[in-house]
Amino acid sequence: MLPSYPEATRRAFAHNLLGNTLRIARGESVLIETWDATLPWAVSLDLEARVLGARPLISYKDEAAYWRSLSGAPTAQLGRIGNHEWAALKASDAYIDLYGPSDARREEALPPAFVRRTQSNNHELMRVIQKYGVRTVRWDLGRTSELWAQRYHVDLKTWRRELVEAALVDPRDMQRDGSRIAKHLQRGREAVVTHPNGTRLTLRLAHRRPKVDDGVMDDEDVKAGNVMMVMPAGVASVTVDELRGEGTLVTNATGVLFTHEQETPLGPGRWTFRDGALERFDCSGGGARLRSELDRLGRPSVRAGQLSVGLNPRISTIPLLFDQARGTLTFEIGRNSHLGGRSRTPHLQAYLDLVGGNLEIDGQPIVERGHLTSA
Repeated sequence: MLPSYPEATRRAFAHNLLGNTLRIARGESVLIETWDATLPWAVSLDLEARVLGARPLISYKDEAAYWRSLSGAPTAQLGRIGNHEWAALKASDAYIDLYGPSDARREEALPPAFVRRTQSNNHELMRVIQKYGVRTVRWDLGRTSELWAQRYHVDLKTWRRELVEAALVDPRDMQRDGSRIAKHLQRGREAVVTHPNGTRLTLRLAHRRPKVDDGVMDDEDVKAGNVMMVMPAGVASVTVDELRGEGTLVTNATGVLFTHEQETPLGPGRWTFRDGALERFDCSGGGARLRSELDRLGRPSVRAGQLSVGLNPRISTIPLLFDQARGTLTFEIGRNSHLGGRSRTPHLQAYLDLVGGNLEIDGQPIVERGHLTSA
C-alpha cells in the first residue's frame, strides 16, 4: 500500500497537473482513471477540476476485484473494454491515468500469454487517444513496489518522494530550457558526448524535429499529435542519423532494455559504436538478456536511435525516468521509427544513461559536467 499523503500535497499536484500541464479550461470534460491505491489523488483531482470549472468523471478499479477476475472469469473476457468506456474516452477533452495495479510480484507471475490478453486493448487505446486528440497524462505512483525498487537499485521511499516532488515542478523553466536545447538539436549537424570516464561519442544530427516533454501540453503539442505524456516530465530529445555514430559511451547510471516481452535494467557499462551500429558492449547488469535477444533475432545491427537531455531538477532515481533527471544525457539505440526515426528493426530499444557528462553541438557547449548551459 502507498503511504498517506497530505491533502495540501495532493491539491498542489492536482493544480499543477490540471492547470499547467493539461491546461484544463472551463467546461472541459476530464476522465480520471484510478485504482484503490491512488483513489485519494483522484478525489483531489476531481475537486481541483471542479474549482477550474471543468467536468470530471472518476473511473475506479478495485485491485482485489481485478485479481479475482483474472482467476475466476473466462480468459476470453480478459482485457476487454466495453462500448461505454470507449464512449467516455472519446467524449473527454483530457484523460488522467493513475496507473495500476500495484502488486508487481503477482503480476510478474502471470504467464506471458495471459499478460498479452490483459493488455490486448492497449494499441486501440492509443489509437483512440490520438484520433480524438484526448490530452493524456499517466502517473505511476500506484505502480511503485519494493520488487522494482530492488531491481533498479533505488530506495522505494526516495522513488515515491521524487514521483511527487518532480510532478510539482513549475514547468515554465523546463519549457524555456527545452525550447532552447531543441533549437540546437534541430539545427545542429554534429553532437559530441564526452566524460572523464572515457566516453567520447560522436553522432550526426539529421535536422529532424525534436520532441520536448516539458510538463506543458500546449496547442502546438496537440497540433503535432503529441497528446500523451508520462508525469513527471522533463526531457528534450531527437532521433539521430542511424548510419553515423563513432566512439565509446561509458554509462554510469542504470538504463533499461525494452523488448517485446519485458523491460530489463541495464547496469553501467561500456558501449562501442562504428558507423552508427553497436559493435560491442559489456555492462554490469542486463547484458545477458540483450545478447539472448539479439541471438533470438539473428543478431541484427542495433543502430543509433535517439539523443536526449534531461530537464527536471527533482529527478535523480526514478526508474524508467532516469533520462529526465536534469543534465542527464541518454543515448537510445535500436528501433526508433515510432520516435520519428527510420529504424524499424530490431524490435527492441536500449536506453543508455550518462550522468555528469558533457554535450557539445557544433562546438557549442549544451551540457557541461551534468549542468545545462545558458547557451
